[in-house]
Amino acid sequence: MKPNTPLNPWLPELWIIPDEMIISTLPQITIGILSYNRRDDLRRTLDCLTLAVQYPDIEIIVVDNASGDGTVEMVRTEFPGVTIIALEKNIGTSARNLFYQAAKGKYIFSFDDDSFPATPSTLFYVVTTLERMEDIDSLTLFCYQPLTGFTETGESDKIYFSGAGSNGLSFAEGAMCIRTSSWHKIDGYDSDFFWGAEGVDLTLQMYAQNMKSMYHPGLAVLHMKSGENRNIGRNNYLFTRNHIWALAKHFPPYTIIPLVLLLTLRKIITIILHVKLFKPFTRGIIDGVLGISSQRKKCRKLSLKQMLGLKRWYLMLFRW
Repeated sequence: MKPNTPLNPWLPELWIIPDEMIISTLPQITIGILSYNRRDDLRRTLDCLTLAVQYPDIEIIVVDNASGDGTVEMVRTEFPGVTIIALEKNIGTSARNLFYQAAKGKYIFSFDDDSFPATPSTLFYVVTTLERMEDIDSLTLFCYQPLTGFTETGESDKIYFSGAGSNGLSFAEGAMCIRTSSWHKIDGYDSDFFWGAEGVDLTLQMYAQNMKSMYHPGLAVLHMKSGENRNIGRNNYLFTRNHIWALAKHFPPYTIIPLVLLLTLRKIITIILHVKLFKPFTRGIIDGVLGISSQRKKCRKLSLKQMLGLKRWYLMLFRW
């Protein structure tokens, strides 16, 4: 690197491409991928990570949620250097806990089976950012769907985050990195949620412990958004139910009713645009409310000061 080169950690396009000497001094990282019946999508992701990514010491762990399409056999045959944890039952997103528990790297990257870094040097810049900014616990990347043109992070995060590289609550399972030491301070993915709003639960776990979750708009992950295993009605049901559970789990009882009402009002707008979602939304509200009592017992609630500190995060929470 040239001497006296000004570095802006949020504008990696200004950085000089690292040489072999710089790369060789970086710590080991772990890449964890959760997969379910997306063999071909996973093959493309692993091809990208094993053939294109520029990083010296990568451990890749795939957790397979009892796929029936030959995913496990494909990984074992075509990617012998990848660790595969094959489950006999689909346990949902809590299966991610397994690669976090098994990780040997200093940092753990979480990707979906249909997402991968946008450039070969993306992981390098993530790690060097975290090495430089030691008070950051997790880093969420700009997540873009090239086939649809939809931005999963960035635009929505601007509702809460102001400026590049702001901190707050941001955790996208398919486009993020966390320090291994920080992960072991939280409870991880809740098995009751199965799928949907699990990121909300995780960010609140971190926030309660004053951990820093940063959003990085200058580094990107491409999400190919596979059409496999996507049921809009079921997803809407789970998101609605689990949002209520996350609120009950982390917020004091006196705040639950107004927060659930706010969620309901937000969802009504979606239903007006998509009438077919009325039934799964209603089921989500009912099952979410019925499960409040069991969720309330799980962890210590946020203080009034912490709730006030969330500020505009509430708008981001109810953007779905």
